Amino acid sequence: MQQDETIRREIENMLRQKIGLNPDSVGSRSILRAVKRGMRTGKMQGLSDYWSSLNDSSSSFSSLVDAVVVPETSFFRNRASFVFLRQWVSQYKGRETPLRVLSLPCSTGEEPYSIAIALLEEGLSFDDFHVDAVDISTPIIEKAKQGIYSPYAFRRQAYRDDDKYFSLGWPEGAARSNRATQRYFLDASVREKVCFQQGNILDPWLLSAQPPYDIVFCRNLLTYFDAGARDRAFQKIDQLLRPNGLLFVGHAENNMVDTHHYQPVPYPQTFAYIKHQQAA
Repeated sequence: MQQDETIRREIENMLRQKIGLNPDSVGSRSILRAVKRGMRTGKMQGLSDYWSSLNDSSSSFSSLVDAVVVPETSFFRNRASFVFLRQWVSQYKGRETPLRVLSLPCSTGEEPYSIAIALLEEGLSFDDFHVDAVDISTPIIEKAKQGIYSPYAFRRQAYRDDDKYFSLGWPEGAARSNRATQRYFLDASVREKVCFQQGNILDPWLLSAQPPYDIVFCRNLLTYFDAGARDRAFQKIDQLLRPNGLLFVGHAENNMVDTHHYQPVPYPQTFAYIKHQQAA
């Protein structure tokens, strides 16, 4: 029906305007599947009812975003970045003010927790650094705070039984006779070191009260944005990162960084940049 097609385009346009999503980056079919899932959950008969719900309820739109933005992450994803991170932060050992690091988007927590573990492994104490973690999805943030992970979260590294940061066990209510239900529980001391909050990188007030960060991880987000949203995202990153600070992006985002303001790090496969002193 023509009306349904119009509504589908309006939904895609709403996602573009509110979160900067380029519909082509995830595909119209994926968005439609998320819409139909929302309609089933809300027991709605037609797209017009769902469209009304999106306009009347912030929770309906948040649920759509959660369904469209599928998190893809793991511990120490792109290990070269964390190898270089440890080299970079060695200069901060013993300084008076804590190293400030931001992970945005943080997804289910694997990245910010990997950052904290890498800093601890480099010899920094818990008092030597602070990690903030931001994601647009509230349910994903709540999951990240729990610090409970399946073996799939470690698919890019070998897990050791004697790992000092995780313990192996069963979630509450799980059958203890079934090893497939076992999960890895992150130590509370690491969980408490990461400060999670919900937020949108396109919000001009996001973290505006915070001092600039020494390091920003913003990986595998910009590829989902249209050109306008990407420009706004970089403006926010530039605002959040101090001069001479370190920016990590995803491998597909290397050609999106303004090299007039950011100098590539000459370390293979890090996809890292140093912000020039004179950058705005």
